[in-house]
Amino acid sequence: MSFTIDVHQHMLPDIFYRATNDAHSPVGGIAPAPWSKESALSFMDDAGIDVAITSISTPGVHMGDDAAARDLARRVNELSAGLIQERPDRFGGYAALPLPDVDGALRELEYGLDVLQLDGVVLFSNVRGIYLGDARFRPLFDELERRKAVVFIHPNASPDASAHNLGLPDTLIDFTADTTRAVAQMHYGHTFARTPT
Repeated sequence: MSFTIDVHQHMLPDIFYRATNDAHSPVGGIAPAPWSKESALSFMDDAGIDVAITSISTPGVHMGDDAAARDLARRVNELSAGLIQERPDRFGGYAALPLPDVDGALRELEYGLDVLQLDGVVLFSNVRGIYLGDARFRPLFDELERRKAVVFIHPNASPDASAHNLGLPDTLIDFTADTTRAVAQMHYGHTFARTPT
């Protein structure tokens, strides 16, 4: 008997979408349908998905204000934990972290994994133009390594405005390029060597 787990399913509640997107210019270039637990379950049933590990999507929770990012991360993480409590047979979740605020990210990592018992974390290829291999993120990666935490890397839009001048959705070209840049920086910056598990 097969069992299908979707490790890349987005939870896009109104509190997240309103805080991070402009209705006339959605991040990624494509406006998603309204999200709900019921619509997620319906999609999963139609697609034959037994369990979905949910995460927020691009652009993450940080829009320039550390306090607001910490608050939004906490709210979406608690929503994710509530979803899992309601339907542990169908949902898991990755914690959102308020990067590039490393101190806030370390606190939310502890809360998300130890208190809420989420399954890992979602990190974005770049956060406000800072890529994952940047030395500023070393304390976070050291803690993720110490915990042997699951890390799901999700693409983000390039911080380079010229990357968006083709009029195409970021999902079509830029997400792949941005993820490649993030992974290359992590490799050549020795993040993987320092944190091999």
